[in-house]
Amino acid sequence: MALTGDSPVSMPLHSPLYITDNAYEGDCDGLSILLELPQDAVESVLAPTPFEYFTNHAWIEFYTYPTLRGLSTYIDHFGDQYAVFGVVIPVSYQGSLGGYYAHCYKNKDYSAALGREMAGFPVKAAKVQVHRTGRAATAMVSCPTARYDASVVISDDPATDPSFAVRNPTLLLQVIPDVEAPNSVLLEQVISRDVSQSSNLHAVKAQPAIQYRDAPAEVDDLAWLSSGKPVHADFFTGVFRGALGHVLSTTQVSPRLMKRISASDL
Repeated sequence: MALTGDSPVSMPLHSPLYITDNAYEGDCDGLSILLELPQDAVESVLAPTPFEYFTNHAWIEFYTYPTLRGLSTYIDHFGDQYAVFGVVIPVSYQGSLGGYYAHCYKNKDYSAALGREMAGFPVKAAKVQVHRTGRAATAMVSCPTARYDASVVISDDPATDPSFAVRNPTLLLQVIPDVEAPNSVLLEQVISRDVSQSSNLHAVKAQPAIQYRDAPAEVDDLAWLSSGKPVHADFFTGVFRGALGHVLSTTQVSPRLMKRISASDL
């Protein structure tokens, strides 16, 4: 078959798994709960990262999209609504504050690939659900290595984050492994992404309840949250819009990669 002038020689980037321009948006409902934790629990999660400890707190957040446009290459009517569970730790990086996205679970493959391969979210597949009935909202995440339940009772009072609980911009650690060597990194970089500027979300105060549950596998990603105490909560609604990221620094590059680049004609 002959190719026209605008036809690709190969498949579009990772098509048909995900779209790469981040130009997606949808109506969004979600709940956020701020946990107070032992300092050593937070420091243990940050230890292998370039991020510095700032406070003994972490956000857990669940959100779902009643409507969604532009995230996948097809209209998704299958199964549950697209939903996400995340854990965000307020941290310091190069003198600036942000929210390190330490855990991320999603229930759709196209969303998982977009967030992980493109942006650096540590996405794993899980069952994630968010339901609202009147002033009550419930949420859950469940997979072999993580289980957590949360609920809130929603008020009418506007909510603002405590000053010490920074979560925007989102700070991401994108790590690409080296296929030529075991347990090696090809490229590692820190990415900043701020959907608080591209989205239009309204948050109200909420009364939280949480339940950490042991994971069924021998690995429990969320065990460090087991003693967390809720100190703040909100419920948010509005339009969520994706945003491109900004690379703050490149922290590791494989010498083999640098050698190939220097030897190429690019």
